[in-house]
Amino acid sequence: MAERGNISRRQFVTAAISAAAVTSLPVRSAHAEVGVGGRPTPQAPVALTDSPNWKDQGVENLAKSPHAKLRDIPVRAVAITGDFWARRREINVTRSIPTMHDLLEANGRMNNFRRLVGKSTAAQSGPVFCDSDV
Repeated sequence: MAERGNISRRQFVTAAISAAAVTSLPVRSAHAEVGVGGRPTPQAPVALTDSPNWKDQGVENLAKSPHAKLRDIPVRAVAITGDFWARRREINVTRSIPTMHDLLEANGRMNNFRRLVGKSTAAQSGPVFCDSDV
């Protein structure tokens, strides 16, 4: 096996040909779920509206893109399960998010937002772009 970052010309060409072949397949056959007998199980299309139910829309609206190779997957179709992700989600809920909240409070970042809605009289603190921290 080649070292990380060093691949041969042959390996590169093989990977490029494989990627080109997959992206040239019709969208439904390349990304459909496999059902009984190995036949694809098509997903029901979701109508795109101006005020969609968030569970029925994908993260990005690719319906009008002539170059999109992938289809949106509705949010309702995604479930994060399993030991790896369950542990990460638990850590986020119990440790990461509360710790970040405490740090943002301690540094006055949360007051910048409270001030904007009239719930704080504290002066703006930090650089003007610190709202990205929240």
